Amino acid sequence: MRVSVLGPVEVEVDGRLLDLGARKQRSLLAVLCLHRGRPVSVGAIAEALWGDEPPASHAVTLQGYVSDLRKVLEPTRAPRSAATVVLTTPTGYQLAIPPEAFDTVRLDDALRAASEAFPRSADEPWRPLREPDPDRLVQAAEGLDLALAGWRGEPYADLPDEVARAERARLHETRTTAIELREAIRLHLGDAVEASRRLEPLVLEEPYRERLHLLQAVALVQAGRQVEAMALLRQLRTTLREDLGIDPGPAVAALETAVLQGRLEGGRPRPSADVRVVLVDDHPVFRMGMSGLLSSLEGLEVAAVVGDADAARAAVDESVDVVLMDLDLGGDSGIDLTAELTAQYPDLQVLVMTMHDEDSFVRAALAAGAAGYLVKSAEPDDVHRAIRAVAAGELVVGAQVARAARSHLGGAHRGRP
Repeated sequence: MRVSVLGPVEVEVDGRLLDLGARKQRSLLAVLCLHRGRPVSVGAIAEALWGDEPPASHAVTLQGYVSDLRKVLEPTRAPRSAATVVLTTPTGYQLAIPPEAFDTVRLDDALRAASEAFPRSADEPWRPLREPDPDRLVQAAEGLDLALAGWRGEPYADLPDEVARAERARLHETRTTAIELREAIRLHLGDAVEASRRLEPLVLEEPYRERLHLLQAVALVQAGRQVEAMALLRQLRTTLREDLGIDPGPAVAALETAVLQGRLEGGRPRPSADVRVVLVDDHPVFRMGMSGLLSSLEGLEVAAVVGDADAARAAVDESVDVVLMDLDLGGDSGIDLTAELTAQYPDLQVLVMTMHDEDSFVRAALAAGAAGYLVKSAEPDDVHRAIRAVAAGELVVGAQVARAARSHLGGAHRGRP
């Protein structure tokens, strides 16, 4: 026998759903399931079935429901023999069904097993605290899938809210946590696209749940959708402030910075061929030094080094992957040139590298279509990593300007999907 209460109450025996009878009789079974294994008084049952005004003959009516329910659940029981499923107690009735028969228990057990197989960091819910055992992880994921598939709607749908409110709230929390954990496992196993798809409706259902938004943001980043991830985190911040008057925890800001700096694993594959780079800067000493650095870096090919906007227009074509762009070009604007080139070459990525760290420049460059923003004091390793990252479709912003970038990226941006 299998009993399901994650939705309207159902009982299955040997693969066949039983006809549980009229609505009140189904509600009676749901009440007994709610108090699984514990005696329920006649008064408590009557209140669940009829509210504050039960009929005068409710005790007799209830006996009739119990008798009919016993016939359904124990069709082979001999007349006048003792009942074995719906028991009579000194004050009422009690359901005698093994715990493992209930879908609620199966959900609880699946979540417990998965939590042990994939223990998570509170601040980084996508990351296991230790490397999980692969076989155990697959079994845990399968267990969660089976348990979550049993969710058919509002738990204990046959009962009024005042009777089942607390257990419903617990089960909704259990389900949400189970989905979070299942998708964290999916991310760990490398399927970010499917994880982000499955998390999306849950994020809409839970607008204040930080851990869920963190997980979805990482899934989006690993699916190559960095700008959407930043927009999601900004929306969380706005919602918490406007609706609850609070700011998100430090884990949200930490993740925003990690996304901007390209420090999350996953995402689009790095390009295997050399990245063709055009350097645009009007300062000859910087051009000379940066040209030498770029030429020495593995995986990069310097296509051209130019000092003004006209030379940049002549040097850039469809074979160029990244333009390393200054914002001051001898009277021309690097921001305007960024907008022009990215409109002309949709696959081109522009990485701004400038002396300006003011918020207004950061926002204007990103709005123009830049895929990254560094100040010229960046370390050579940071420059190398940033060029490779933007070429792979990621958004990379230096730590000095991360705050301005976060404030901008809740709005429109040309970033790659």
